[in-house]
Amino acid sequence: MSEPRVELVRPWRGMPPRERQEARRRRLLQAGLEVFGTEGFRAATVGRVCREAGLTNRYFYEHFADREAALRAVYDDLVEDAFHRLSTAVSDPPPASCLEDRVMAALDAYLDFCLSDPRRPRVISVESVGVSADMEERRRSVCHRIAELFAREYRRSAREGTVVDLPFDKQALALVGAANELVIDWVLSDRSRTREELSRDIAGVFMPVIGSRRS
Repeated sequence: MSEPRVELVRPWRGMPPRERQEARRRRLLQAGLEVFGTEGFRAATVGRVCREAGLTNRYFYEHFADREAALRAVYDDLVEDAFHRLSTAVSDPPPASCLEDRVMAALDAYLDFCLSDPRRPRVISVESVGVSADMEERRRSVCHRIAELFAREYRRSAREGTVVDLPFDKQALALVGAANELVIDWVLSDRSRTREELSRDIAGVFMPVIGSRRS
């Protein structure tokens, strides 16, 4: 997408034009999260997002070519936030933590991210599905990126001699897919399951696989 047009006008209320543009973009992203994450992408309109943001359509098209471009921007923002939480949990574990501890720390960080705001997993795992080939490629790339995070931790444990030194990339991808399905089930159900129950469900998928590879 081309760079947003910079308004050649004097500062307004002490805020330069570029900062005003960025502030409007943030408002549109927050509005997109609300509309896409509650009413759904297919039910959303540009006008609806703009009303939620308190802006006119003109400002929407200043940043996004269409609804899908706005969805991609909201999706990318959420994914970067989620991945930062996952990678931080893995890279900063408690002393003497094992592979299972590091994996569950990352998964619990993602559950905190999702369950604290159900709009987030709805956009990431539900509303982004089947939108376009570009969105599908984005989704697959994210799944592989998260799987590589876990595969990298597995290889680290293999070097330490705590698990057998066998390929784990495809297994990690399958486990990420399974965890994602459990989160989707929570999003689309009555959400009666607690965070602790959902964490146990995901651990019940991950831990037997990892345990079977203990040295």
